[in-house]
Amino acid sequence: MIAAGWIDKAGNLADSTFKTVQQGAATQVWAATSQQLNGLGGLYCEDCDIAVRATNGTDTLVGVRDYALNPQDALRLWDLSAKLTGINTFELS
Repeated sequence: MIAAGWIDKAGNLADSTFKTVQQGAATQVWAATSQQLNGLGGLYCEDCDIAVRATNGTDTLVGVRDYALNPQDALRLWDLSAKLTGINTFELS
């Protein structure tokens, strides 16, 4: 991580926009325990909340991009993953 410029030699984050390990894990812990998500599935989450759709044409790293919500791309990825691993738990196609 030092060579990549993520942290300095003292182990401090080199970029103030980077998250600590605890901050990076927070959304996964929140998603696993949040009452707000009961009965919901197939959501993208970020920063301990349900992610919003990203605005097209922005360079921000916040939000879900349109390509991540494309059902045809999801099916294509599922099929490729099943082919490469030899495991297809659900026959979707």
